[in-house]
Amino acid sequence: MNSKLLVERFKRWASIRNIIYTIFVVIVLAFLFSIPSFLTKKNITNLILRSVPLLSLTIGQMLVLLTSSIDLSVGALMSVSTAIASSLMQYSIALGIFGSIAFGVLLGIGNGLAVTKLKINPFLVTLGTSGIINGIALFIRPYPGGYIPPVYIQFVMFTVLDIPIVPITIFVVLALFGIFLLKTTLYGRHLYAVGGNYDASRLAGLKVDGIIITAYILSGVFAAIGGLYMIARIGCGDPTVGKTFQMESITAAVLGGTALTGGKGSMCGTIFGVVLVILLGNIFNLLNFNIYWQQVSRGGILLVVVAFSQYQLRFKEELKLKKLIQV
Repeated sequence: MNSKLLVERFKRWASIRNIIYTIFVVIVLAFLFSIPSFLTKKNITNLILRSVPLLSLTIGQMLVLLTSSIDLSVGALMSVSTAIASSLMQYSIALGIFGSIAFGVLLGIGNGLAVTKLKINPFLVTLGTSGIINGIALFIRPYPGGYIPPVYIQFVMFTVLDIPIVPITIFVVLALFGIFLLKTTLYGRHLYAVGGNYDASRLAGLKVDGIIITAYILSGVFAAIGGLYMIARIGCGDPTVGKTFQMESITAAVLGGTALTGGKGSMCGTIFGVVLVILLGNIFNLLNFNIYWQQVSRGGILLVVVAFSQYQLRFKEELKLKKLIQV
């Protein structure tokens, strides 16, 4: 077997998901034996509590990415939802929940309309709305505070024998909903179609604009859900709580195999990407890694994965072209 054939077979095997899975196993095995506190009950509980809001935001982010768009406003929306809920829950828990989710829906509609009807670049649209929402969050809640009913906190953070039952349940429900949406529904198939070939989808009769707008609405709802979870965890509204989740949601989606060019990705891969991001952050903390270098590392990981993904995409296109030429 010649070297060229070996290289070609390796490139076919080395999908982004296989690479990420391999890295994940190596990292976990390495640190399981090197950090004694990694497998403690306290640390595992912290991992679970941290993964719930990130999964919620990443699911919404992935749905938008599948359409070949992006949502840079999910972190800001998470922050403003905590501000809204912490202001309205003094009157009623239901009002706080409704207000946060309604704001997410309205923002999703606004983002979707700007992208589809005004034809503004998704990056610029959501970057702009992110700045606006951050300002609204600071206006509503200039500093962390507000009122969160104790019964709400107790319910969302409910534990049995120090096991966070409700957070685990929320994680599982979110994951199952995402899998169901993409695997079994017509809308899920339409998301892949639009991201894979926008023009062909439109010519095939799909309501492309509606599909993209719905993706942004769902992204807004999932970001609001993440905020509603966070107010129970931190016990107050915080106008900046979503900042770190913005990049992490994109990183987790891309690490899970979702293509920034759209039309490719799986919910199982996204869940795996979320777990990987949470584990990496946790390992950094256990090693007392400087917070600034943690940010550098996360950004570097995202750049490497995107670069590798783009390289793999170009390789596949070249391979198809060679086959066409041979025919």
